[in-house]
Amino acid sequence: NFARERKNLGTKIRNSLIGRYETTAFSAHNIFENLHHRTLVRQFRSLADKLENEGKKEEAGLLKIMCDSYGLSQILDDGTFLPLSAWSWASYSYKGGESVPTPLSSHVEEKWFNQDLLEEIYNELGYDVNEIEMGVEQLIGEGRASENLLDILLGIRPKDVAVVVQETVAYPPARPLVRYEGNPILSPIKDHYWESKYVLNAASFRLKDKVYILYRAYGDDEVSRIGLAITDGYKVIERLPEPIFVPGNEKEKRGCEDPRVVIINDEIYMIYTAYDGVIAQISAASIKVEDFLNRRFDKWARKGFAFEDIWNKDAILFPEKINGRYIIYHRIEPSIWVSYMNRLEFPVPRERHSIILGPRSGRMWDSLKIGAGTQPIKTKYGWLLIYHGVDRRRVYRLGVILVDLNNPEHLLYRSPNPILEPETEYEIGREGESWVPNVVFTCGAVPEEEKDILDDDDKILVYYGAADTHVCLATATVGDLIPEKIRKQVSFDSVF
Repeated sequence: NFARERKNLGTKIRNSLIGRYETTAFSAHNIFENLHHRTLVRQFRSLADKLENEGKKEEAGLLKIMCDSYGLSQILDDGTFLPLSAWSWASYSYKGGESVPTPLSSHVEEKWFNQDLLEEIYNELGYDVNEIEMGVEQLIGEGRASENLLDILLGIRPKDVAVVVQETVAYPPARPLVRYEGNPILSPIKDHYWESKYVLNAASFRLKDKVYILYRAYGDDEVSRIGLAITDGYKVIERLPEPIFVPGNEKEKRGCEDPRVVIINDEIYMIYTAYDGVIAQISAASIKVEDFLNRRFDKWARKGFAFEDIWNKDAILFPEKINGRYIIYHRIEPSIWVSYMNRLEFPVPRERHSIILGPRSGRMWDSLKIGAGTQPIKTKYGWLLIYHGVDRRRVYRLGVILVDLNNPEHLLYRSPNPILEPETEYEIGREGESWVPNVVFTCGAVPEEEKDILDDDDKILVYYGAADTHVCLATATVGDLIPEKIRKQVSFDSVF
């Protein structure tokens, strides 16, 4: 499975072999080990059926009894604990035990029960129990085999972090984004070593009649850099042959990924993911608009890490202060967090963080994890953002959130439906050509025409990565993305 994913294969195999034995009842390691027991039982049942068909009923019956014993135990009248699992008896004997195994030898029974209980909880919450194995594989590959699957499912959080409880509302659906007929607008260039394999996840900003696309590029040396394409919003006018931003220190030696950009006081601020091969973390850099337009890309100034040495991704900066403070959304899995800064300085102060949005339960399209996508776009109804959500099958989709203009913790709308999901060949991906299949992922959007505050009929251009291999474009109006019912409610509330 790791090989089929075609991503970080060596690291995942290493993580699967070492450092995963100190574990808890619902740990990925324990559940993974139990999955092996269940596979063994299925194989022996199959063998029993084969023997029975060959007329060897006694042998078949014994094997079926052994299979039925897995996960069972009982207490005799005299208080003796009696494990029924052949595995427990064999393990006890192998380790020098005599007579009847004690309760300390019941590890197989316990793990079987743990998985049964975990499956029951999954069922009650509306999750697919078949996805437990997928979650186990992901955690082991990430070197997190000791983590508790139940804690992850229920979304544990640090004790000093507030959770903003959003009102539960049956929101009306948003209209879907409309794909640009010229997609993809950017694809890898084989002759450019730094972008020969994949291009994806682009930031975007508008300056007058041009839209600048800062995209992540991945090349022959398997390092991510930031490239630049200049467009009229739709068609590419120019694409620079060299990257405009490259790794500059040890903590980003494996790449600068997934940029998001805003302009504040004639300065371009880029929030991006710095990756050293172990930790992905939020970093920031800036450049004067004048230097950028004159292609003095050596003028990029690194501002530091937002939350140093903490695995944290998908960060966006609001383009203006709210109540005297700068706002940053970021993602510590599986939720979107908000943090505040009095000045645009990093690291971000740790006085107050809040979790404002999390995955939705059950079979929703954003039930596994969510993260910020585009930079916030100011409309008359609130700050509009396109965010990404991931389901239990690892499909990435896009949705809409709207938050209060004066309170970034107050959610006004969240689309119950995805507005874009993998459907085309370049989004689903091609075997052997695409990096990660079934992905649409955005880092930037701009108004079709330069405007400070958008109204219903104003169109938004959303740039997104497709199968982590191409950069594409889709569009919608503000009225498409914010249903009329929500627009009327927000307008009514603002009056009263």
